[in-house]
Amino acid sequence: MTSSLSALETDTTSPAVRLAREVEAHVRGSESLTSGDLFTLAARAYGGTLAQGVFTPRDAYDAAELGLHLHLLSTVGCLPPEASGVRDTLAEVERLSALLPSQTRRTAEQNDFQQFSTPAAYAGLCAWVSGVGKNDRVIEPSAGTGALCTFALASGATVHANELSGRRADLLAVLLAEAGQDPSQTLTRENADHLDAILPPSVRADMVLMNPPFSQTAGRLGRRRVPTVGTGHVLQALRRLDAGGRLVAVLSAGARRGKPTHRAFFEAVDANPFRLRADVEIGGAVYRPYGTSVRTRLLVVDRAPEDSPRRDSARVEAVVGTVGEAVDVLASAR
Repeated sequence: MTSSLSALETDTTSPAVRLAREVEAHVRGSESLTSGDLFTLAARAYGGTLAQGVFTPRDAYDAAELGLHLHLLSTVGCLPPEASGVRDTLAEVERLSALLPSQTRRTAEQNDFQQFSTPAAYAGLCAWVSGVGKNDRVIEPSAGTGALCTFALASGATVHANELSGRRADLLAVLLAEAGQDPSQTLTRENADHLDAILPPSVRADMVLMNPPFSQTAGRLGRRRVPTVGTGHVLQALRRLDAGGRLVAVLSAGARRGKPTHRAFFEAVDANPFRLRADVEIGGAVYRPYGTSVRTRLLVVDRAPEDSPRRDSARVEAVVGTVGEAVDVLASAR
């Protein structure tokens, strides 16, 4: 590590935020961090070591993610509309993300609540295909440490973020405040299983960007896996999407049309007033730095304007290995 630790010594905010700010400084300087570096910084921020149980690997990883997101918030701006431009931008995001250590250590909480954040370049892809821009209203139902929120905020959108984990919601509050939003008004801490019933009626969306748990119920059914959890979250979020809006969701690749378990869901997202515009499976290498190699499915669902006759347009369907390849196949659906 080459950066000074003075920020940790003088900052009076929470340990997690002090750590995030230090990581932000490393990213800004294009300085890579090993796991050992990160845990050393965390020990200074928290006043004790990982071995002493003062913090967990998840505490350190989440703070590091926030540090990356804070840097991107201040630098990425509104993503270029054309595929060639956004491909270059997201390649730079991947370069910056690679400065952080791979998340090789899991905690029980991470496994039980499926806390696998959206990789930053993947989040940028989702924001780009949504077309989000200045003054749009965005909802992120399971916002984690704010990867999807970051690109929406950077584009000038207003974001309502929801996150059940108190630790992660505290980090989100920092991100929202950094973007000039009031977290007391734009952050909720609820279980997105029942998002539509919980959010204030005034919270509506032009865009929904989401990466829900794939099969866990946030403790409601213990450790039992339920394959329709992620799709259930999508259906909840669609109730908050206004006419003319678009939802972009990252789901497990196992949520596919041919499975009887998911048949009703796919029928719902392609029946009036909705249009399923894209269904793209993305290879597991995208998630490897975040401690898993899960294959995912990116879905794009539009809600037709009021009184609009149904005009079926070609649906984008593909299997790709990288974010860059996904840009190419999704360009026609943007």
